[in-house]
Amino acid sequence: MKSQKTTGAGLIWARASWAGSQRYPLHWGGDSACTWDGLAGSLQGGLHLGLSGFAFWSHDVPGFHGVPNFMNSWPADDLYVRWTQFGVFTSHFRYHGTSPREPYEYPAIADIVRQWWKLRYALIPYLVEQGQHVINTGLPMLQALIFHHEDDPTCWHIDDQYYFGDAFLVAPITNSNGVRDVYLPAGKWIDFWTGKRLEGSRWLKQIKMPLEHMPIYVKYGAQVPIYPHPVQCTDEIDLAQAVILTFDDSYRGMSNSILGTIVKL
Repeated sequence: MKSQKTTGAGLIWARASWAGSQRYPLHWGGDSACTWDGLAGSLQGGLHLGLSGFAFWSHDVPGFHGVPNFMNSWPADDLYVRWTQFGVFTSHFRYHGTSPREPYEYPAIADIVRQWWKLRYALIPYLVEQGQHVINTGLPMLQALIFHHEDDPTCWHIDDQYYFGDAFLVAPITNSNGVRDVYLPAGKWIDFWTGKRLEGSRWLKQIKMPLEHMPIYVKYGAQVPIYPHPVQCTDEIDLAQAVILTFDDSYRGMSNSILGTIVKL
């Protein structure tokens, strides 16, 4: 395999799977439809796969096949963005499908997508850190809430939000209205966008998010390594230059943090 020739290690990128395939590190979702139901179903499937012992899992952004025309129906702009946001907070990330997926083919939302990519690159040190944690513990990168809150009966019924590693609580938007409810489990949380401090063990009802944003919360006190320089690819990243972003009372929101100098969401 090419990866074995260049890095000395082989890599199996798998999709179809069976009991026992948890031993292989990298897995993929099926050919989901480019619809809101396809997005929601991919998220639910990924969380259930994590509960089954699969550590690294991802999905085609923004879905694989068009609806109603399998090959020729393109995804809507807002679906493209919402699925991109979900992809940024997944262990690995690619665009793939039956119609063009390059963001320049979707000029109305290309600038939004570009900023989310910048956020993804900024989070690479965190991904590396959490990836090592996944390897050491066997926990999945996308974790259903019950991994952390098994005594909270509410968390047993939630399959549309998740922990991304140990620090982030992510709640993808899966409808065209940009509105959803979010459950904050026990503990103290920081709103990623505003820096507002929030108490857990409660629902946040009817949160309205503009297309540029998705509900993201961070554990209070979390120290997240980020890459503080804009890059075009991972070849330009020197992990020795990563810095720690602390989410406590000193954090004043994404735009007022070091991330705000890189990402203009």
